Amino acid sequence: MAKKTKKRTIVGSPLTPELLCELDAVRKFPRPSEDFDPNGRWANTYRIWTCHGYRQSGNQDVGFLRITRSADGSNETFTLKAYQEVVETDGMQNVIEATIECMNNQLASPTQWHLSSRFFDAGGKIINDLATDEKGLIDANVMSIKSSHHTLKREVARQLTCDWCLFEAVQRLSFDRESSLAFDLLEGLSLPKEDQHLSHRGVKRIRISDEEVSLHQFCQLGRGVLPYEYWLDDSHRLLAVITMNKAYILDEQAESIIKQTTEQLRKSYRRSKNLQRK
Repeated sequence: MAKKTKKRTIVGSPLTPELLCELDAVRKFPRPSEDFDPNGRWANTYRIWTCHGYRQSGNQDVGFLRITRSADGSNETFTLKAYQEVVETDGMQNVIEATIECMNNQLASPTQWHLSSRFFDAGGKIINDLATDEKGLIDANVMSIKSSHHTLKREVARQLTCDWCLFEAVQRLSFDRESSLAFDLLEGLSLPKEDQHLSHRGVKRIRISDEEVSLHQFCQLGRGVLPYEYWLDDSHRLLAVITMNKAYILDEQAESIIKQTTEQLRKSYRRSKNLQRK
């Protein structure tokens, strides 16, 4: 007799904050904080969650992203630090760190930065051949990116930002229908994506875990990128970023969750290797 397979239900609709709750990616969002100042010093940590396309299985936490904002002692610039860990098969990791000097404008436009990327194997050892370090500078609309292997130069638009900078910039935008930005995007601080638009789509009353909350929605559309939705609370704190099958969810426990996940995957990998030797 043929073995019965468990029925799986296709998600069948774009991800939303409510759907994240239904899929158990979110139990509740943090309440708005009167102390949060998007123009001040802060650190937001996001759990990176992905959906396989089904409601019952394949949905998982795959990493975390921490964005830290600090002042530079002037009104013209500030510093953003991005730290991201993504865990792969068997507990392999990609760790990206970036320190970005940003203009204090609506887009948090990057002026110079240092970015490093490291890969670690299932035993936690760095894979040196995959390590990269880059230094970037934008001067008079010319971008220079230097690494140990090459130097890249190209003209860029005046209205420029990067994906991590948008996590900061969207928190300083006003909540009205006229709030809209046009810009070019420097994806991962390296890949230009032209003709991007970010606009306010209004406020939505959403039920999360039997509680109604107000979330403000911004949407980013443009060439060469998937649509991005940014969801903020009344205090302008960014709670979630959703694109295609991926969500960045504000979660103070994100780092510990991913470190536990990584260790579990590595333990499983070690057990399987030991069984293969027997």
